[in-house]
Amino acid sequence: MNKQENKETKQNNIPQITKIDLIRELIDNCRYDDALEQLELLQEEEPDNFEVNYELARIYFELGDYNSAISNYEEVLLHQQSAIMYYNLGMAYEANDEVDKAISSYLKCITVNEKFSLANKKLGVLFMARGDMESAREFFEDYLKADIPEVEKEQVQKILDRI
Repeated sequence: MNKQENKETKQNNIPQITKIDLIRELIDNCRYDDALEQLELLQEEEPDNFEVNYELARIYFELGDYNSAISNYEEVLLHQQSAIMYYNLGMAYEANDEVDKAISSYLKCITVNEKFSLANKKLGVLFMARGDMESAREFFEDYLKADIPEVEKEQVQKILDRI
């Protein structure tokens, strides 16, 4: 192998940093305006890139624009259904005071991954707030079966003891 081929081989082994990686770094550094600007540009270049919608949803949620977060999470779910996406969508609905839709999203989260214990806790809280103690008890009990810290178990057990 000559020097040029060796150099090209080494360059090809270098991990490529993508535009979405750079945008995620902006988000991690709370530079939301810069990230939004870059995401909008990337969305024009790659309209079918659902990772853009995911990152937009994350930013909009952080900024309190729950309607925009919801529409972007829903767009992601058209391409990729996952427990975390349904959970995030549920949190956005919950933050937007759309409790029925939040419950539906958390239930879908559990359907996709029955071991996604945080959804059980969220459902327990939402049903308890509605006054549906039987359903709240069911989801809190399922949450207690999960691998959660002992302190958390004790706190949830105290809630169950009261309902």
